[in-house]
Amino acid sequence: MKREQITSSKCGECEGPYALGVKMGNIIFTTQIGTDVSGAVVEGGIKAQTTATMENAKTVLEAAGASFADVGKVTIYIKDISLIPEMNEVYRAYFDEGDFPARCCTQCVDMVDGCLVEMEFVAVF
Repeated sequence: MKREQITSSKCGECEGPYALGVKMGNIIFTTQIGTDVSGAVVEGGIKAQTTATMENAKTVLEAAGASFADVGKVTIYIKDISLIPEMNEVYRAYFDEGDFPARCCTQCVDMVDGCLVEMEFVAVF
């Protein structure tokens, strides 16, 4: 199965040896942080970064022909575990109530400068 790169001008460009998103058959993989289109981490705390993270993921999913309804698993890395309630306020708004994907959330104290949250999404459509 060939790996297909997913790109979008609505997200910042990758600066390392990784893809914005990958589609393999009917599976999409993307990992996002709260950056703007220039690639800079957004200011404003966990809610602003979670919103930017979710919007970046939404952009990649849509570029591949999918949506959050197709996401089956999310892995979340958060700098401070006490920020989970605020992150959840934003996160839950992107899914239909009662129809959430499986999820793992773990604290990761050593992240990119200014980054408070990183999310990995796996979608099947």
